[in-house]
Amino acid sequence: MPSVLVTGAAGLLGGHVVALLSKAFDVIGCDRHPWWGDQPARMLIRDLLEPGAIADVVAAVNPALIIHCAALVDVDGCEQDPAGAFLCNTRMSGDLARAAPPRCLVVYISSDGLFRGDTANAEEDDVPEPATVYARAKLEGERLIQQATPHHLVVRTNFYGWSSGRKRTFGEWLYASLQTERAVRLFTDFWFTPIYVVDFVHRLKLLIERGARGVVHLGGRERLSKHDFGVLLARAAGFSTDVIVPWSLAKGGLAAPRPRDMSLSSARFERMTGVSVPRCADGLRRFLRDRERPLSRRVDELEEGFPGQAVVAPSAQTGV
Repeated sequence: MPSVLVTGAAGLLGGHVVALLSKAFDVIGCDRHPWWGDQPARMLIRDLLEPGAIADVVAAVNPALIIHCAALVDVDGCEQDPAGAFLCNTRMSGDLARAAPPRCLVVYISSDGLFRGDTANAEEDDVPEPATVYARAKLEGERLIQQATPHHLVVRTNFYGWSSGRKRTFGEWLYASLQTERAVRLFTDFWFTPIYVVDFVHRLKLLIERGARGVVHLGGRERLSKHDFGVLLARAAGFSTDVIVPWSLAKGGLAAPRPRDMSLSSARFERMTGVSVPRCADGLRRFLRDRERPLSRRVDELEEGFPGQAVVAPSAQTGV
C-alpha cells in the first residue's frame, strides 16, 4: 500500500484522518503528542519545528501522500505571537512541501478565515484579504506549498468534533456549557459554514481518491452565525436554549480582528465529486452520537447515502 504521512496526527483532525485512512493505506502519523485512538497506529513522536526533523521524518516514511494537519490554530494566540504563527503555519508548511518526494501529493488543510468577511459564501477564486496574523500565516503557507510542488491540494474548512481531551475544542466547550447550563455568549453577527470532522474526513478521502488538485472549499451546507450553531446544538441535545446569550463581535473583546463572515461555498467540491456537503443539523446528530464512541467507530459509520447522495443546488448555500 502507498505510504501516507499525517502531520498533527494527535490533534482533532489528524486523529480522525489517521483512523480513517489506516483502513486503506499504510499510514504513519507524526506529532509531538502520543496517539489517542482506540486502535493501534504507527506514530513518530517528533516536533517538526526542530532542526532536521522534517527531513528525517520524510526520509523515514517516503510518502506518496502527505496530509498536513499540524498548525498553530489559536487565532488570538497567533496575534500575540506573530513569529510563532509564521514559523509553524508558514515556514514549516513550505519546508515540508519542499522535502516531499517528487511525485508526492501534499494536502494542506487551510482556513476559512482568509477573506475580508463582507461577502457570504466565499469561493475559491475570490481574492483573499486576511485580517489576522493567523490567516496571513495560513495563506502564506498555501502559497509556499503551491510554489514548492505542482502536486498539491489545498482544502479550506472549518470543522468541529471530539478530540483527545488534551485541549478543549469549540464544540466540546459549547456542549459542556450547555449541558451544565452555564451562560454562553455567542455572536449573532459572525458567520461560518461548520462541518462535523467525521463528515469532513470522509469527503477529504474522496477528494484524494478522485485526484483533486488546486484549492477546494469544504464546509457545511448552511451559512450560520455562532448563535445559530449553539441553538441547533442545544435543540439536538435536548438542552435549554435559555443560557445562550446573543452577543456581537463589537462586544467580544477578541485580540484578533475577526472577519464577520467566514462562510465558504462548497459548490466546487460538489461538482468535482458528485457528493453533497451535509446539513448542520445532521452533522450535529452524528456529533452527539459519537460523544461516547471510540475513534474507530466514529469513522466506520457514514451518513446515510454517502457517497451517492444527490448534490444540492449551489443557491441552497446562500443562507440558513
